[in-house]
Amino acid sequence: MLIRRALYYWQFAAAIVLPTWILVARGILGSSVGWTLAVFILLCPMLALAMFAIAGVTTARKSVRTQRAVSWVDAAVIVGWHAAIITYGFVDVSGVAVLVVLVAVAGFWIAVYLLFRETRTRVRQVMAGFEQASNTPASTNKNPQDGRVIILEPSETREKP
Repeated sequence: MLIRRALYYWQFAAAIVLPTWILVARGILGSSVGWTLAVFILLCPMLALAMFAIAGVTTARKSVRTQRAVSWVDAAVIVGWHAAIITYGFVDVSGVAVLVVLVAVAGFWIAVYLLFRETRTRVRQVMAGFEQASNTPASTNKNPQDGRVIILEPSETREKP
């Protein structure tokens, strides 16, 4: 639970830290200056937006919000994705960049699927509760009037228009 809770909070901080890491690491560790730097300056904010989007979809699930911890599937995706991003900061290999993008796309769709599945389960539970309440016979409902009906007649003192 401690790891999943730490990843819950880390995913928001990582959306700032990891794109910055790529910019700084690629600048220090030997990325060629020029157009490559311009591409990194354009792509790193897009990476940050993708990270915020996946964190938002993950946090949209009620189970994640109440526990303040991601699921184990989310944890595996987050650890794999962030490890690929950190690795790309160290090595300038296009295969690692492709891996970062593929894991990002997979992570987004996994988060959407988990949100859909949890929401579907919660809606089914609510509908089952409504169905159970509507199938309850009227005789089991305790009427405080014990079957008596009170009829109020209109007042005779009222003027007719």
